[in-house]
Amino acid sequence: MTRMLLTATAALFIATQSLSAGVVETGSTRFIIVMNQGGEVIDGPTQLDYSDTLGLFDEYLQSSAWNEFHGGSSEALQDSNVSNGVYDVHLSVGTDAGGGTMGTDIALGYAEAYFEVLFTLDETTDFNISGTYNAFGEINGAVSEVELRIDSLGGGSPSQVIAYETDECCPSINFDGTLLPGDYAFRAHVLGIVDHSFMTSYNTSTSGTNVTMTLDIPMDMPADMDCSGTVDLMDVAPFVQALLAPADYDVAYPNCDKNLADINSDGQRDGGDVSHFASCVVSSNCP
Repeated sequence: MTRMLLTATAALFIATQSLSAGVVETGSTRFIIVMNQGGEVIDGPTQLDYSDTLGLFDEYLQSSAWNEFHGGSSEALQDSNVSNGVYDVHLSVGTDAGGGTMGTDIALGYAEAYFEVLFTLDETTDFNISGTYNAFGEINGAVSEVELRIDSLGGGSPSQVIAYETDECCPSINFDGTLLPGDYAFRAHVLGIVDHSFMTSYNTSTSGTNVTMTLDIPMDMPADMDCSGTVDLMDVAPFVQALLAPADYDVAYPNCDKNLADINSDGQRDGGDVSHFASCVVSSNCP
């Protein structure tokens, strides 16, 4: 069977035509930032980024800076996951700052979390965005902001703001829409700032999102072995791995299903699936 797989693999490189599931994720930007200052004491800014397009980004940051009278602390969290056609976004930031004497020192807190996924639609597609968000800041120098939007990057439907709030706690969202074929970015941004210079009281700022965007596309495409939303030459190596080393495949692709290699639907992942896999990749003719 190994020789058959190698022969089929070589044949696949003759063509580059691919089968798409209606959407392809082409990139993402995800990060969190925190920073604090109390007088001359500064902590940050500190930033954590996620470099891959697909997958889970689950990170937390905290900072704290005080002098004798002034200072505060900040925290930022992102728990986001990008899979084909489903974008789960949990962002949370909080910051506080205060002081004990006026006119001498700076008390500053800053926290930010940002999520962006780029995707391309090759057909008109319905979508839903549901969940909750909040932006709550006490008065006197506190800024709390949350924004959810879909931006058109080329063709398709115009950009649209799904939600934008400042200083409002905890509305829910259940938004349905339709996107024409084109290139898009789904973006979520939360921000919390407290600038408490020359003040004696103590203020806080918090904001966050917990939403999911779901595109109405066919899921679990046979032969899409890397779960990219497209059947192409990048699926060849994971297809071979799913047949010959399924345990290794599970480790390498924890969010994918090795049974997508059973393309002829006979309940087996074996040499009988090779010609069908080649058909999926080369001619977009997938069972």
